[in-house]
This record gives sequence, C-alpha cells and structure tokens, in this order.
Amino acid sequence: MKKVVILLLTALLFLGCSNKRYFEPQEVAGYVDFDGTLPAKIVDVLRDGATLDNGQFISRDGLEDYKFPQNFIFLHKSGGYYIATSKCGELQVVDTKSKKLVFDKKFDMKTPVAASIKGNYLALVMSDNTLMLYDLSSQKVVYSSKQKPAIAVDTKVANPFFLDSLVIFPTLDGKLVVVDPRSAKEVRNIVVGSAEHFNNIIFLNVIDEKLIAATPNRIVSINPSFMNSLDVDLSDVLYVKERVYLLTKDGRIILTDPELNPLKQRKFPFAHFTGAIYGEYIYVIEKGGYLLALDKDLRASNIFSFASTFGIGQEIDEYIFTSKDKVFYADKFFKLNKL
Repeated sequence: MKKVVILLLTALLFLGCSNKRYFEPQEVAGYVDFDGTLPAKIVDVLRDGATLDNGQFISRDGLEDYKFPQNFIFLHKSGGYYIATSKCGELQVVDTKSKKLVFDKKFDMKTPVAASIKGNYLALVMSDNTLMLYDLSSQKVVYSSKQKPAIAVDTKVANPFFLDSLVIFPTLDGKLVVVDPRSAKEVRNIVVGSAEHFNNIIFLNVIDEKLIAATPNRIVSINPSFMNSLDVDLSDVLYVKERVYLLTKDGRIILTDPELNPLKQRKFPFAHFTGAIYGEYIYVIEKGGYLLALDKDLRASNIFSFASTFGIGQEIDEYIFTSKDKVFYADKFFKLNKL
C-alpha cells in the first residue's frame, strides 16, 4: 500500500510538471547573439538600474564608469548624481561628473529602496515604507512620514518623481504622496492600488501634465481635470508621448492612450514578459528566451530567439536589464539597433 501511495504521488508530481505551458512562437524571424561582455556579472536589478558583481552598475543611460563599494546596490541615476545603498542601510550619493562622494549616511533598522534628487532635495522611500526628504545643503530632514508597512513588495519599486516644485513619493502600500518641500506638508494623497500584498508602486512617470502610476494590479492616469484607472495584472508599463503600453501577466500587450482608453492589444499565449524598451519599435523580452519586436501601433511583429551563446536555456534564469538600445543579461549585452 505504501508503494502504491508513493507511485501515485510521483505520478501526480510529473503530471503537474507536464502541465506547465511555455510560449511557443509559430515563426522565429532570426536569432539574437551577444555583441559584447560586461566587466562582471549582474547580481541585482531594480526599476532603474542593475548592479554588477564588481561594484559597477548600469543606469538607464547604459554602463557607468564608477564602482560603489562591495555589497552596495545601485538605485538610481538622478539629478546629476549616482545613488546607491548597502544592504546594511548605508546610502551614498556621488556626483556623476566629478565622481566625488557628496552624501553618505547610515540608517538604522531600515534601508533606502528608492531615491531621486532634484537640486538640493533628496527624496527617499525606505524599506519600512517611511518617506523622507533631505536637504543636501543643510544635511537636514525636511519631511518624514511613516506609511503603512508592506509585508511583500514587487522588486520593480518606482523612484520618487519631482514635478515642478512638488515631489511625488510612490509608497510600498500602493499610494502616491505629494509633498511641497517649501512647507514640508502633504498636499495630496492618491490611492492607486489596494491589494494586501505586492501592492507597491512599480511605475511612475509624468509627460505633458499626464501622470501615469501603477501597482502590479492596477494602473491610473491623472491630469488636472481627469482621473481614470484599469484593473489589470501587470508585468511592466511603457509610457511615451500619447501612448501607454501595458505588459500583462497573461501574455497581452495592450496599447492605450494617456487616459488609459484601450486602442489595440496583441495576445501572446503563455508569454511571460521580463522587460521592454521603446525605440523605433517596441521591444519586449519574453522569459522563454525570445525578443518580441512590434511596431508602435501593434499591427505587426517579429519574434527573435536568443542564441545559445547568450547562455539562455529553456528560460531566462539570470538577471536581465534593458537600457536605451541594449539588453543586458548575466555578463553579456546585445544592441537592439541591429535588428
């Protein structure tokens, strides 16, 4: 009887494994091979940067010529500065031109997870969901507010956004907190998502007075006279002038206008998106080792497979990051303009 139970459990286990479905394109237009290697392997990826094992990092502008100390994680290139944090809560700010350290502070019992700079102001979101605004010239805290703790968050934590004289803090519990640094007071509080877990803001951008913000389960569009939202399970968001692209967890790419009115969508069955870039085309990375290239209206598409020399097996299992015209994977990169 014991053997029967073991055999039954084994059969069920293999049955469960066999039911896993992968994206299988009907036609592959070509293969993507790497163009070069990085000085070290990627060991961490966040919304706006990737950290290499040797302390260098990749920003949205590409590979940067600076090394942070060991165990530091690059957060953001913002306002003419590199911002990084250690796993022990130490924050460093470095001038991008002079490469001089201009701010170094150790935080107790919490670690910065998102940061942006404009002028003398450093805006931080901490691991315990505390929002902080520093005046770098006086080295003093201008504003601090402890938000509701978040038990589990998506790694795509959005960075604070400076909008004219205001700063927009994306919280780990799905809100946007708008602060006026001059008065050190909150002027608006906007709820984007309300999920119990993985409810942090993963995307935040403003173009032409239109603000787009998203959690993994909801996206909102806000302008001075309008607010709209869509409930959708998101992998990522691309926002360019007059166009918003929603990459969903069920394999859809949805094109909307800035008010989130759907215009067109494409469905790629069983696809799992891990990154995207907007250029001459929309380039989307699929976890199974494919690169999807679509025109801006989603009318036509070509699908490329990453060559075996890229080191990708049945699926992408290393850190991957997209920046301008490049895809970075493990210790290699590929230039998209070759396609």
